Amino acid sequence: MDFDINELLSPRIKKHCMPLWEDGYYKPSAHEAMILVEKALKEKGRVKDTAKIYGRTLVKTLFRIGDKKQVIKLRIPLGEDLQTQAESFFDGVFVYYRNYTAHDGSKIDKRISLRILILASELLDLIDASFLSFSDIGGVKGLVKSGSFDSKEQLLNLLSSLEGPGYPEGDIEGLRDSLFERYAILDHQIDALFDLDLVRYYEEDYVPDAQEMRDVWRDSYPPMTMGYFELTDLGHEFVDEIREDSEG
Repeated sequence: MDFDINELLSPRIKKHCMPLWEDGYYKPSAHEAMILVEKALKEKGRVKDTAKIYGRTLVKTLFRIGDKKQVIKLRIPLGEDLQTQAESFFDGVFVYYRNYTAHDGSKIDKRISLRILILASELLDLIDASFLSFSDIGGVKGLVKSGSFDSKEQLLNLLSSLEGPGYPEGDIEGLRDSLFERYAILDHQIDALFDLDLVRYYEEDYVPDAQEMRDVWRDSYPPMTMGYFELTDLGHEFVDEIREDSEG
């Protein structure tokens, strides 16, 4: 049976690790794979780059393994009843592979290295599909405290600006430029709204009106699709909370 191993690998693993593996650098390839998982956890968990936490400590910081008094920040998919198992999975991989690739790795050959690349790809896919709970991260104050936003007002400006006219063919580059110029809002701050389920984006077929159909004859073609942002119920609650605080 013919099978392409690349079908099992995360795009990040294929880009950063497979060239090393193909050149025979098996230990560096495996170590880089675990570093990519570590970086992805930090990005998804909104852990500041200045925070000196790595490996197993990072996993515990995000999942709060074994500490019932602290909340889980990062929620992995496949069912709420599997959250503990997912935590143990990440913890075990970091204990077994991450530490070994970083400090020894002498027994990592071609086959073992490839297995680690596949395992790292699975972890990266889980991280990509995970989400942050708005309540777990500490609500409005927690989101600002995490450094994702400069202030509550900046976040309110972003949420208020997203709901509006549609974007032809889903082209939001103009919106990104406008948000940066007006409120100094960056791409990772927009991403945070989706991670916390405060905003959703969708596209639908665009139906031109009569005037637009007439303009077709003047080489002015209407878009085929239109993209829209909309606040979720939680997003609306957040906007109301900020405005009430401001009025109070």
